[in-house]
Amino acid sequence: MQNGIRTTLALLVMSCLQAVPGAAQNIESPYRFLTSRQAINVYGGYLATGKGSLELGPQSGPLFGVRYGIAISGPFTLEGDIGYFSRMRAVFDTVPGDTSRQRAGETDFSVMTATASLRFNLTGPRTWHGIQPYVQLGAGIAVEVSGDSEIETDLPGDVRLDFGTGFTGILGGGIDWFMADRWGLRLDARNLLWKLGTPRAFLIKGEQARLLPADEWAQNFALTASLVFRF
Repeated sequence: MQNGIRTTLALLVMSCLQAVPGAAQNIESPYRFLTSRQAINVYGGYLATGKGSLELGPQSGPLFGVRYGIAISGPFTLEGDIGYFSRMRAVFDTVPGDTSRQRAGETDFSVMTATASLRFNLTGPRTWHGIQPYVQLGAGIAVEVSGDSEIETDLPGDVRLDFGTGFTGILGGGIDWFMADRWGLRLDARNLLWKLGTPRAFLIKGEQARLLPADEWAQNFALTASLVFRF
């Protein structure tokens, strides 16, 4: 009788010990590693522009572009971005016999940006419940692609805004939410900086010219959303 009880207890203990590791293997981690190293996404959003102290910058408006990223090591990703922005901006002329300026009208302001940035993923090369937050820092160029407008061709060259091609910097962050292994959604917020130069005519006339900056950095805040495909 006692031997039978001892045998039964021993079998129960052994079955419990075997069940504990099996149960532990069924616990799912909130973290999931991303096996694909590259990603591409097409985005759209809104750019809230900084016009500068002289109101030379463009109006705020929609922003579009495409991004490509490749994981390089651990939490770091190298990302390239090409964007397009087009809105109107004010055109100013000098006032004859005066040191002030007057608004002459509006013209198109279209810009393409090409930037490269280093992205730091806060959860490393994996997601947490499908979410991967990040911050990034980068730089590149901004190129005006607007053609000559009729209103500016009628003005002297020294009163025109010559944006041309210049340096641009970016600082921002966002969140990737992966609904599946390859597809996800992204929300991204960035501070995009470019330089606005003051037309030469406003820098050489009168006492006010001493108070005008030769050029100034304009901060432009972009908020975009995109569909991400990893491969």
